[in-house]
Amino acid sequence: MHGVRIRPADTDMQGIVHASRYGVFFEAAFVEAFRTVAGSFDFLARSGVDLVMAEITIRYRSPARFDDLLEIAVRRRHIGTTSLVISYQGRVGGHDVVLASARYVAFAPGELAKTAIPDKLREVFERIPPEPDHRP
Repeated sequence: MHGVRIRPADTDMQGIVHASRYGVFFEAAFVEAFRTVAGSFDFLARSGVDLVMAEITIRYRSPARFDDLLEIAVRRRHIGTTSLVISYQGRVGGHDVVLASARYVAFAPGELAKTAIPDKLREVFERIPPEPDHRP
């Protein structure tokens, strides 16, 4: 679980989190989740591959507002040969605010072509808790 305290810069004129901020929040939550299961985010670079976000679907359920504590759960939905699907559940006060699903594709740095996820990296991804049911 990754917590984000909503700042004024995250909100629109009504004090509601702007849709564009959620991608930043999800990226931070993913980095922290990866750090937790791998011991260090450097593990990704040492694996010989990098990840690029290829697709994201976001479902806004209710507004998050300035000074709310947004708690983001990161779950593993699917690990394919060259891609990883992660789900995000953002909650404020125990209520769903945002649900998302992002597909990341592994690629070899310098080649910019998708590549297979190495076994050691796959093992790390498998340590991310699985999604209990499918969301968006």
